[in-house]
Amino acid sequence: MKKLAVLLMLAPNVTFAFCFEEAGQHYNVSPKLLKAIATVESSLNPNAYNENKRNGKVVSRDFGLMQINSTWFNRLSEFNVNEKNVYEPCFNVSLGAWVLSSNFASHGHNWNSVGAYNAGFSKRTENARRIYIQKVKKVYYDPNFK
Repeated sequence: MKKLAVLLMLAPNVTFAFCFEEAGQHYNVSPKLLKAIATVESSLNPNAYNENKRNGKVVSRDFGLMQINSTWFNRLSEFNVNEKNVYEPCFNVSLGAWVLSSNFASHGHNWNSVGAYNAGFSKRTENARRIYIQKVKKVYYDPNFK
């Protein structure tokens, strides 16, 4: 019984591993970096959901493993993104890889582009970007993280 419990706890990592590999290869982004971002964003929870509020009003929502923000939906319309299919783990990781690769294409392959995954490139979000970069680096460089 203990072995089954341990296997079930490890299953999400095993189940989603190929999603990070596949998306990373397709978008030329490190699968390990994608997984680190997903770890920071959702703790690898494919059903993660967050509402972003200003003055008590919901201004956007974040969905799934990579916490794809609803403000991306218009730009991602060619992929037919909606509030249902965005939770499909491999699709979600692929969308996150697209966002990150877009950041790299527009602002260079650097940690600032990684920070912008969460906080954008605005001057006013510079501190949030730095904090996010440190969170991702902590996971990415952890010797136990694979």
